[in-house]
Amino acid sequence: MNAPGVFPYPLLVADIGGTNARFALSRSPGDQPRLAARLATRAFPTFEELLAKAVAACGAERPRSLALCAAGPVAGRSMRLTNAPLAIDGPEIARAFRLEQGVLLNDFEAAALALAFVEPGEATPIGPEISPGRGPRVVLGPGTGLGVAALVIRDGALQPLPGEGGHVGIGPQDDEDEEFWPRIERIGGRVSAESLLSGPGLARLHAALAPRHAERADASADPPAITRRALSGDCAHSRETAQVFLKHLARFSGDIGLVYGATGGVFIRGGVASALAPLIAPEAFRAQFSDKPTVAAFARTFPLARLRDDAAILRTLAALGARPDRFTLDFASRLWRS
Repeated sequence: MNAPGVFPYPLLVADIGGTNARFALSRSPGDQPRLAARLATRAFPTFEELLAKAVAACGAERPRSLALCAAGPVAGRSMRLTNAPLAIDGPEIARAFRLEQGVLLNDFEAAALALAFVEPGEATPIGPEISPGRGPRVVLGPGTGLGVAALVIRDGALQPLPGEGGHVGIGPQDDEDEEFWPRIERIGGRVSAESLLSGPGLARLHAALAPRHAERADASADPPAITRRALSGDCAHSRETAQVFLKHLARFSGDIGLVYGATGGVFIRGGVASALAPLIAPEAFRAQFSDKPTVAAFARTFPLARLRDDAAILRTLAALGARPDRFTLDFASRLWRS
């Protein structure tokens, strides 16, 4: 199916996470979306009630269309959030709220598309600043899970390449890893990237490293507490946990860059990476990122940066409503109104 015309306005755009949901309203094509509501996702028993609260925050400007992304696998026009008890049924929502159009994306599908809308100052280079090539751009983000997706631009059209790269297996690579690796909690009998590079993964890593610290080991495995103690420098156990976490994040980021040939850049986002950002040593992180024997020279051509926030995602969803012809999506199976 060819891309549809401009979505009817006002257009409501939304980024629905397992913890928070952001809604913004765009009044006309090209109008920058203005934040209408930021809500706690789990405070609402259904998505319809969450959306009703956001629509009410728009006042007299009732949305005529909705473009949103959410953290979970999308099946055409519907999905269930992975880390919150909410389900989204696009056509049903369109009927209930009298919407003339709507579309639903996975959160990392939207994050990949957003790489085309990142503005100066929203990405912080890690290590030397490298001019991007014309190849794919990759985004990954440790949070509640580990999302991975890529963006390809062909003749000006934006094509996201979503996947489940966070579930690939990883293993030890040096003597430090070999010592604690047998103590890492297995999920389904294996250690995946997500089982280590996520909020829960930070806790698993913390537990695996505890024997090194004997009676000084901190038994608390709450990820925010581990992060606070690591940043303060008062707890050697938590500081080592953060340092080992960042070492493996750097390695995995480089691996994913190789998978896609990401000469357009590798971008790291997510709450865990943002929280630990003060502990990133750019030269050491970049060295781990590029340490790929036989292909290290290729890995060194990949720009590497950390995204400071998710501001570009709402702008991306607004651009999708204004210029759907710029986006390579299967609109035939995804639009709520044919």
